[in-house]
Amino acid sequence: MKRQTRLTVCFLALLVAVAVSGCVGAASQSARSVSRSNGTVTALLTDGPADGVVAFNIEVTGAALVSSTGVSTDISPGVQEIEMRHLQLAPTLVFQGSNVPGGNFTALSMTFANPQITLADAQGNVTVLNASSTPSVRLKSVLANQPINLELQAMGAAHLSIDFDLRRSLQRDTIGNYVVTPTISANASNDLTSNQNIENAEGTVISIPEPNSLNLQLRDTGQVVRVLTNASTIFAGNAGQPFSGIETGQEVEINGGLQRDGSLLATRVNWLSPSPLLCFRGVVTGVVQDRLGTTSLGVIVQD
Repeated sequence: MKRQTRLTVCFLALLVAVAVSGCVGAASQSARSVSRSNGTVTALLTDGPADGVVAFNIEVTGAALVSSTGVSTDISPGVQEIEMRHLQLAPTLVFQGSNVPGGNFTALSMTFANPQITLADAQGNVTVLNASSTPSVRLKSVLANQPINLELQAMGAAHLSIDFDLRRSLQRDTIGNYVVTPTISANASNDLTSNQNIENAEGTVISIPEPNSLNLQLRDTGQVVRVLTNASTIFAGNAGQPFSGIETGQEVEINGGLQRDGSLLATRVNWLSPSPLLCFRGVVTGVVQDRLGTTSLGVIVQD
């Protein structure tokens, strides 16, 4: 099939900037008291490719860490509708449990609901499929369990890298319907010297608790993450305006490294337009040039 290109497009001050950018079936502890001995577990989510699928939306309805004694600790902020395909090139922060009791965790459990698939053929024709379409999309299983080996020390921190394998998760039945069996893999790490990076993390500034620190609500997961800046942070897209120019309610894009406490140390902050018509991310399905030489792109927008 024709190669598809992923891009992010933003129109800022009448300029066009184009950037190529590219899972709970156990009982959980519903009421945990805050303890100074508890630690933090931060999880990043990525996705593997699947031929012809340019967007795959699914609700992540729960996530829990299961200990070696069978006790489950909820780390989910609630139901999150996530478009998985845009995570092929750039991971997102999906869970952050800041009150996780120390101990050994042997499994990650995730639950899902309401999958939707957007397909594009070689000619750029687009089809959106869901539970009521023909062909349809349905979940074969709402639950995905993945063994892990995570040792969380008291007041410690750990990272999870979760991959949603879209190619292995999708099958076709005998009449052509899509059947989704969520398939995930996960790696745990306590190595705090090799921080994981997040790129093109778009979100809304919801508060500025102190200088050089902001709380950002991510567009793709709704997760709130603390973002730190320092003298090395590059501020772009707002005439080089420094941190003092950031205001609550602004839309920004962050590149940064995950820190021990789950915050992001930003290497770059880009100002974005708050309008989805002026700033969007998607996959190029076609390139057309008219007789005057004007080039236009067919783009499937991904949330």
